[in-house]
Amino acid sequence: MKLNTLRARVVTWYAGLLAAALVAFGAILYFGVQSYLVTSLRQSLADEATAIGANFLAYEEQKGPGWMAGEIREAYAPELSGRFIRITRQDGAVLYQSGDSRDPFISASTVSRPAFEESTAHFRTERQDKLHDLLIYTEPFQSSSGAKYLIETGSSLAPVEHVLSTLRNLLLLITPPILILAALGGQVLMKLPLRPLVILSERAEYIGAAKLGERLPVPPTHDEMERLAHSLNRMIERLEDALSHNRRFSTDVSHELRTPLTIMRGELEQVFNEPDLSATARDSVGSALDEISRMAKIVEGLLAIGRLDSGPDAIDRKPADVSMLCHWVVDQMRLLAEEKHIAMKVITTPIVTLIDTARMKQVFVNLVDNAIKYTPEGGEIQIRSFPVDKTAVIEVSDTGIGIAQEEIPHVFDRFFRADKVRSRITGGTGLGLSIVKAICHAHGGSISLRSTESVGTTVRIELPIIGVPLDTRAEAAASPSLSHMGSA
Repeated sequence: MKLNTLRARVVTWYAGLLAAALVAFGAILYFGVQSYLVTSLRQSLADEATAIGANFLAYEEQKGPGWMAGEIREAYAPELSGRFIRITRQDGAVLYQSGDSRDPFISASTVSRPAFEESTAHFRTERQDKLHDLLIYTEPFQSSSGAKYLIETGSSLAPVEHVLSTLRNLLLLITPPILILAALGGQVLMKLPLRPLVILSERAEYIGAAKLGERLPVPPTHDEMERLAHSLNRMIERLEDALSHNRRFSTDVSHELRTPLTIMRGELEQVFNEPDLSATARDSVGSALDEISRMAKIVEGLLAIGRLDSGPDAIDRKPADVSMLCHWVVDQMRLLAEEKHIAMKVITTPIVTLIDTARMKQVFVNLVDNAIKYTPEGGEIQIRSFPVDKTAVIEVSDTGIGIAQEEIPHVFDRFFRADKVRSRITGGTGLGLSIVKAICHAHGGSISLRSTESVGTTVRIELPIIGVPLDTRAEAAASPSLSHMGSA
């Protein structure tokens, strides 16, 4: 179980509160039993002392100490019952003292005598043989003739300590298993109420910009989970409306700009071709034509992104061999690479999948063109394709100047250019990688980038290998659209 999950935190809190409750209950039980046992023992010793005074010591002067001793032994049998009894006269004479007992052990001869001046009843404890304490109750008694005595009754605390020790060991023994069982039970019990949340999380992770038409399942629990699902679905609906509005706006604006740009370019070309146009005016018109051409590329790029963002229906997917596309792009871009003395290598494995060949050519050409632009002379570009489970992986690596780490998260954003001046000189519009990303997403795939400055960049494309019938693979390998490809 991961410790950073909601279920782990709930189970931890549950086990912690249960542990605190068990500790509190154990402490209350332990001290409650201790108080009850000690109080009961004290009451028993006090009752015995009072009974000895009223029933036996009161008649001692008439019947003699021998009679009293026999009655006490017969009534209480202190040596057998583990009791200590001693009666002392005011002059210090001991009229009766019980003998030693074995279980529990009491050494009667070692028990100290209290000062006779203590005229009030009281309790005291004495250590017996360094093992346990002896609880002694002392009560003064005065006969009808005015004679004064001290009655002492005592009992070992060993039975009380034994009961408390057993209770303490029992609590220590059963508490850990209870906590473990509670944690395991809480883990199991939390799976059921949290299952709808897990399903919502998995489905929410699956829904993306291209799948906003889908909705999260609503569990009929009539609680916070159901309200959360409804709230998330309403949020997805609002996001879908906002994205649809932005796409329509971008597409409509791009459509509206195409016509005036075309008119402006036609009119400026006529002016540019005027024979009596001055050199300064010709340069200005030529610069304006360059800017219009760049704006036209931007408009076309926005239109392409708008169409691709509409989903898989915007592309025409057919079976094709990705490895052959890799070889084709190398053949097409080889001359540009040779001008900068850049070596190009292809390491491919035949992978047949459903793709829009024209769109994927656009992706590969864009990536390889960027690699050539930003790789210094004498560098190397490598294109690899290989399958991973049910995914076709294409990697374009170079030994170029690389990209700063803080800029990597933004390279696929529209109009983002890591080096704006250099991109402007090379004719970049900041939409190339955005189009590449849109094409990959329209195919149900993904694109990622890792780069190190002054070391190089690797762009990784992952496309799902789905829905390719076995009898179409041979046809894909010999597809007319790829028949002109050569090996690198």
